[in-house]
Amino acid sequence: MKRSYDMESDVTFYHVIIKVPDNTLGNSAYAFNREHKTHLRKLVFWLESIYELELINYCIMSTHAHFIIRRDRESKLSLIQAAYRYKKYKSLEEVPDARTCEVRKFAKRLNDLGDFMGNLQKRFTVWYNQQFEKCRRGQLFNHCYKAIQIKNTKALIRCLQYIELNPLRAQMVTNVTDYEFSSWADICHSTKRKEKLKLGIVKALRDFGLSYLSDTKIFRVYMRDLMELGSQGDREIKTGLEVLLLMRSSLWSRGRSISIVDESFIVKTE
Repeated sequence: MKRSYDMESDVTFYHVIIKVPDNTLGNSAYAFNREHKTHLRKLVFWLESIYELELINYCIMSTHAHFIIRRDRESKLSLIQAAYRYKKYKSLEEVPDARTCEVRKFAKRLNDLGDFMGNLQKRFTVWYNQQFEKCRRGQLFNHCYKAIQIKNTKALIRCLQYIELNPLRAQMVTNVTDYEFSSWADICHSTKRKEKLKLGIVKALRDFGLSYLSDTKIFRVYMRDLMELGSQGDREIKTGLEVLLLMRSSLWSRGRSISIVDESFIVKTE
């Protein structure tokens, strides 16, 4: 699916959501178990290593998944670099000639969010359909994924935190670090993805307005509220920040973009 991008910015960030068919009537046939979530996470990181997009954080739930993805307006890959990624993508024994039409066409895909998401959903669905005793057919995810552009620094920080707190809001855990399939758990439990995710968050916030702070202070800004809100389970919601992060809200998943001017209100959803 083609997407229109913000051509005024050199770097853009998107809150991306993918969902399996609606299960509000109790249909849990498509709910992901631990094996499904593990494979989806493995696949998204593998594709990220090939595409020019960057996964900043993630949370994979039972019927949907959230990602923050960074996209540069202009591709910075050379054709030679694209050829090496083509070799990995196609599992070839040798690196192809970078001047071929195949590599040139492939290079044009690597900075395309729509191509990335379509590839992720298609590959996961093919694998998922084979996990049943009688092979399942057809698509798995809803027709359209959602991609909401994050327009300012505060919105990026809060959206990152909102994603990490998903398991807590869903009452799946009483401490968000206990939920295995999120970037915050990766960071807190020092998995192999810890440093990559931590550096990605710092880089994103630095590129998006916090360049005057050290890396340590930038990450402290990000983690401070997560540490406080993510470890108390059921609690009385009082402050504007708690409303913003601990209550379910469609404001994070509707419209084309999100901006925040204070801790209480999202003022731009267009």
